[in-house]
Amino acid sequence: MKKIINWLPALVVMTIIFILSSQPGEVVNSTVANTESVQKIGHVIMSMILCVSYFKATKNIPLSILLSLLYAIFDEYHQSFTADRSSSISDVFIDVLGASVSGIFLWKVLPNLPKKLKELLLN
Repeated sequence: MKKIINWLPALVVMTIIFILSSQPGEVVNSTVANTESVQKIGHVIMSMILCVSYFKATKNIPLSILLSLLYAIFDEYHQSFTADRSSSISDVFIDVLGASVSGIFLWKVLPNLPKKLKELLLN
């Protein structure tokens, strides 16, 4: 049961990303995400969060980065079927960059995190 609960954050983040990438281009352009730079920042932030949520489930940093890469590829493919949206290999690279930043953060900072926060990620 605990393993299932540990996967819930990743499932929630994947669902949010899926919903956001399902929005037609017209909808995206009518929001604050109407510029390419804001969209790229969004990619980085969401992939960082996704990587940490995968780490919560797997307790494995390289696997978390790999899963983030695979989801980025899937999401870009999915987005290619959305009206007025396109897929981009550069978005996948940006997603991997964000996941890698989270992976490095976890690798370097996790041992020094306060006990409560460390328990949140490792239990």
